[in-house]
Amino acid sequence: MTAAIEELPSSEPSAAPGVNGSDADDAELAAREAAWVEELSAAEEWDAEVARLVKAEQVAEGIDEDFDDHSPKDWQRFYMGYHQRFVDDCVLELRGGTLQIRLAQAPSASVAAKQAAKGGGGGGRAGGGAAGAASGSGKGGGKVGGKAGGKPQSQPQQQDLDKASDPALTGTTVWDGAVVLAHYLTETPVLAAPPPAVAAATADGSSSSGVDGGGAAAAGSSRLWPCSGAALPSVLELGAGTGGVSLALAATRTAASVTATDLPDLLPTLRLNAGRNSGVLPPGGRLHVAALKWGPEGEADVQALGPVRPPYDVICGSDLIYYSYTPDTPHTALLLWTLRRLVAPTTRVYLSLSLHHNPEEVEHFLGWAAQDFHVLRLRRSVPEHFRVPDSLVVRLTPRRAKLVQRRQQAERERREAEARERREAAAREAEAREAGAA
Repeated sequence: MTAAIEELPSSEPSAAPGVNGSDADDAELAAREAAWVEELSAAEEWDAEVARLVKAEQVAEGIDEDFDDHSPKDWQRFYMGYHQRFVDDCVLELRGGTLQIRLAQAPSASVAAKQAAKGGGGGGRAGGGAAGAASGSGKGGGKVGGKAGGKPQSQPQQQDLDKASDPALTGTTVWDGAVVLAHYLTETPVLAAPPPAVAAATADGSSSSGVDGGGAAAAGSSRLWPCSGAALPSVLELGAGTGGVSLALAATRTAASVTATDLPDLLPTLRLNAGRNSGVLPPGGRLHVAALKWGPEGEADVQALGPVRPPYDVICGSDLIYYSYTPDTPHTALLLWTLRRLVAPTTRVYLSLSLHHNPEEVEHFLGWAAQDFHVLRLRRSVPEHFRVPDSLVVRLTPRRAKLVQRRQQAERERREAEARERREAAAREAEAREAGAA
């Protein structure tokens, strides 16, 4: 794993000599390095205070308490039959059942593309809908169409899916993590207003009021999210798949903008479901769909993101950890690279991770993520009916010192390259003068 994830840059400054080592260049370098040392020290103090607060939050979440009931919930997709999981429409019910999101599903990306081309939904009956949902228990005002109790999809059946178009075999069906995350983000106040420390800061993380976000910005009711500049956050979803989480955020007016991303082959499903739910979406283009490949190969996709550009106030994703890390399946490393590439100091990351598929890799991911993020595992914050032992919701808060280190190192390297180019140009000019004199 360590070979695939870029090494953290050293906080030790490297010299960036000026042209011919002039006194002016040396003075500028010394002043810049002194300012960077001060900036890094402030970021480390911020991180220490955030770590203290996260530790207290973690105790309050009661993550080590055992679940009273381990039986499947009526909404859990993992325990449904094949048609309910891969063929029938999935219906997310939000806001006490007053808002429905209908999601087309398919057993593979190629089948989903054909459905999208026809403008149709998931083949067969709707797996619940209004009539089906009314007959279920529906605690907590939310339910996925269909009944639990079917056998989990077997591994041989999963291997029959279209692996070529959907490498993780997961992109065209709704998984438990999406259901949990959709309800968590829309039914709790987590996105209703920026946390005080975030509201008191600008998008680059600067703040004049300390980590607790004191002052008028934190105390008033008009706190704004730094990236969107609005009362609601800008959100980007990674690996959006069928679009359930993004559509829930847009339909409930929980975000100022939502950018749903996935691999190009999965975008037809995203666009199909956005179109099918246009009647419950707000006007004005609050939902956007874009391709985004994880890792360095996706840098062109990052540059093309729009119309809402990075950074984002909130990044979310569900069931993103599937394969164990190997050189052939480096998804975990690429996900971490993408998160580090997209976050601002004020960004909050919310992930809902299934413990059905590969719980060991989930733990590996969280361990690696802790190098760059403060990790908080959530339980009591999750709505009770969607609080299950096999879906883990986490919040990642960037470690500012790591971001400062990377930015400073990139600036050092840029200045070093410029100084080197100036020296080489001066040497060429000197050689040309000598040649002319000869």
